[in-house]
Amino acid sequence: MKLSSTTLLAPAALALLVGPVVGQGSDADQLQGIIAQLQTENQTLRDSLAAANRAEKEASEQLAEIRIRLNAMGGSLLEGGDQRLLDAVSDRILLEERNTQLETSASGFSAAVTEYLRQAVASDPQARLRVESAMRELDVVLGLRHKPAPAAQASGTANRANVMSIDSESGLLVLNVGEKQQTRIGSTYRLYRGDQPYGTAIIADVRSTIAGAFVESLEPGTGGVRVGDLALLETE
Repeated sequence: MKLSSTTLLAPAALALLVGPVVGQGSDADQLQGIIAQLQTENQTLRDSLAAANRAEKEASEQLAEIRIRLNAMGGSLLEGGDQRLLDAVSDRILLEERNTQLETSASGFSAAVTEYLRQAVASDPQARLRVESAMRELDVVLGLRHKPAPAAQASGTANRANVMSIDSESGLLVLNVGEKQQTRIGSTYRLYRGDQPYGTAIIADVRSTIAGAFVESLEPGTGGVRVGDLALLETE
């Protein structure tokens, strides 16, 4: 797991920040106070990592549950069955949730390090700079910098959605509707490009704000589904 490697920042920061204090001959009481403070901050970082590991375990359990549910209804949704497509549906939707959990844990980790740097005695400006640079690199790798806030991402309505992304191998569609819009598994959406209908897609799984669907039918010559295409719920 990528996040676990970031825990190396904590020991490095401790060594960089405590070292100069020892070298300057601080008295024992002052040194003990600094050590106690750094130990508290390091414990916070360990707690953040533990939370991320718990999230990963829960995600694995959810994946198993999703696969059981999709396999149970696979006979009616996909005649003959297409296991690769079912796996793609469950994996893609679960990945969305896992990314959110990872970003939350990484944000907590960065916040803890920031608080640590603010409170700790740092007589070496270069040490602080190195730690802050490492934190920025972590944010960039995880996509936490220059990323739109979740509230800014448009959501669909109960009857109207848009295609957010498409898996190039499986054809999985991710729609911007979910439990909040009362989207239901097995619902059929008619696909439109502009005002022209060209196919249908069926919902395979539903999460809080997104739903996974696969193409049920396409009219010849449409060129396939595109990101941004409209999906309207069929009520009959």
